[in-house]
Amino acid sequence: MTAHRVPDGLAPTPLEKYLRRAWPMTPGHVFRDALKKRDVRVNGARSGAADTVRGGDALTLYIDARWLEPEADILFSDDRLIVAIKPQGLPVDADQSGVGADTLLTRLHRRWPGARLCHRLDAATGGIVLAAADDGVWEQAFQAFRDHKGVVKGYQALALRDFDRPEGTLDAYLLKDARRGEVRVVHRDAPGAKPIRTRYRVQSQAAPGLWRVALEPVTGRTHQLRAHMADFGHPLLGDDRYGDRAANRAYPGVKLCLWHACLTVSEDSPLADYRGMRFEAKAPEWV
Repeated sequence: MTAHRVPDGLAPTPLEKYLRRAWPMTPGHVFRDALKKRDVRVNGARSGAADTVRGGDALTLYIDARWLEPEADILFSDDRLIVAIKPQGLPVDADQSGVGADTLLTRLHRRWPGARLCHRLDAATGGIVLAAADDGVWEQAFQAFRDHKGVVKGYQALALRDFDRPEGTLDAYLLKDARRGEVRVVHRDAPGAKPIRTRYRVQSQAAPGLWRVALEPVTGRTHQLRAHMADFGHPLLGDDRYGDRAANRAYPGVKLCLWHACLTVSEDSPLADYRGMRFEAKAPEWV
């Protein structure tokens, strides 16, 4: 049995839709079966798929805890710095409305109640995420990520279309549309634009017109790698926001092929106790 409170202020929402939003990694059939059996109670009343919830409602879910309270996948921890592996599709934290019963942070809080995220990944992107259970370590890590100094991030991706050069550095500017939650690459400075730099290296061919690439975001802007590679003419497979939707349909079921695979703490990093350490997480076999 799992007790849950709907965040205050949430507008009336269909119960099944809310459950999927709050627990995005739980298979849909788990909720469908529970609602059919009336194993979900809203404010004490047995409820089904036709019911709604709103801010402040109390939910009681009679569902196996393995679906609702999974453990975090931990790559390294000394109970001060935590290096977790976030699965694709799992948000790092609750959304703007406070919805998020299953996030990377809630998983970490079961073992480290005071843990804080040092940086973020998009929900669709998987791989390494740093968190801290120690205030001093968190401040050091926050400084490193804020100043883009002291940590080197390496991503693995699958990119479409043949490359003219096996490696290179891309420079441009990024404009953010906060209302739409999207960004746009431009090639000259403009009001509100921030400079971006991305390094790429082609590694091997995964299929005709599809290449495994290593990416390094020298700057760390929202959606930088996805938007920059699409602007470069090599969108990432599975990216329906910035990429090639027609090409993506040739690989049904494939998620965004972007994975934070390695993180190196440099010798001059503010993370003084972890200088020289390197963390690696193998990318999935997408195709």
